[in-house]
Amino acid sequence: MHKLRVKFTKTGPIKFIGHLDVMRYFQKAIRRAEIDIKYSEGFSPHQVISFAQPLSVGATSEGEYMDMSVNSMESSKDIKNRLSSVCNEGIDILAVTELPENEDKAMTLTYAAKYRVKIRESLKPDFDWVSEFEKYLENKTLPAMKKTKSGEKEIDMKPMIFDCSFDHKGESVVLLLSMSSMATLKPALLFEGFYKSKGLEFTSNALDLHRIDIYKKEEDDKGEYIIPFICDKNQEKIYL
Repeated sequence: MHKLRVKFTKTGPIKFIGHLDVMRYFQKAIRRAEIDIKYSEGFSPHQVISFAQPLSVGATSEGEYMDMSVNSMESSKDIKNRLSSVCNEGIDILAVTELPENEDKAMTLTYAAKYRVKIRESLKPDFDWVSEFEKYLENKTLPAMKKTKSGEKEIDMKPMIFDCSFDHKGESVVLLLSMSSMATLKPALLFEGFYKSKGLEFTSNALDLHRIDIYKKEEDDKGEYIIPFICDKNQEKIYL
């Protein structure tokens, strides 16, 4: 058996397809590609696949991940070519890599996500929102009410922002945010807090959201760092 991790995009009209439909899409694509996928045991066998983290409907991405187990294969390159040949426009297979047998699922390892955020032209506020957002992030604390299974609780969003950069000319911001089982910060909640600080009402469809990549946490002699699940050998490590 081989454990594989697949990196793919989600762009164009397919961005309006929800997570469950993406899962069904890949189940069918794997069958069409005639990949020797492993099935679970029991009365209702299903393909052994899983995804890192669901993407919000309407958002695009160049860094989505799926883990899959196959009984046999020629090479990871062959798997990539097979999947690429059956995928529709909007889902491009960027990379396929074989994992160590003891590697945890991407869903378990997910620690952070990087987003590029714009505000849709028709819904932009009547001020320089990038400059004002930059000032907002300089606050010592960024309180917000987050919905949980048991209700709502107040959180501080500040420690969940690992990095940020601002493109004033392109009117966009790039945010590296916590996304783990311990703490997840969605861009919509952060912008809701920003809008509230300006006395404005926020609607999530105001955001033009693009996920750049998903990161896992590792450690070396310099300390803990995060790095994309699949990356070049020269990929820069982001130390925490």
